[in-house]
Amino acid sequence: MKRGKEDNRGFSLIELVIVMVIMAILVGIAGVYIFPYIRKSKEARDVQKMSAYCTDAMNAYISSAEKLDEKKIYTITVTKGSPKWRVDAKDDSGTEVEILKNEFVGFNQLDTYAPEFESKEGQKINKITIQCKNGTPSAKLTVEGPEDASIFTIEAK
Repeated sequence: MKRGKEDNRGFSLIELVIVMVIMAILVGIAGVYIFPYIRKSKEARDVQKMSAYCTDAMNAYISSAEKLDEKKIYTITVTKGSPKWRVDAKDDSGTEVEILKNEFVGFNQLDTYAPEFESKEGQKINKITIQCKNGTPSAKLTVEGPEDASIFTIEAK
């Protein structure tokens, strides 16, 4: 019996492997350029959350300003804990300021819901400090934990 040439249609295994290798190379090259943008996007979302906390502090300070001494500087500290974060508010003499703390927590429930940061640097945050001053009301937010904490520093005026 003589076998004739069959009319095979489709790709051989070697052709499929070659196509997959080419695709893997293209994805690898694209990934080198795309991953930094993904990282920056996550950091930008974390900075946006920090900005919201700074705004919350300003709003808390302004809404309780009539009950606060305008000559003092007030500090709101949010410290990472398990399972929730601890919120404290003190004036520059170290006295607890419960009204400011309650106003701040009223805006964001940080004492109940821990912030979920997306970036690797954001996940290293273990302390958020917000200083509020009178005159022209202003707030400055700083963090502790990340290697480059300056990307999360926010000032609101």
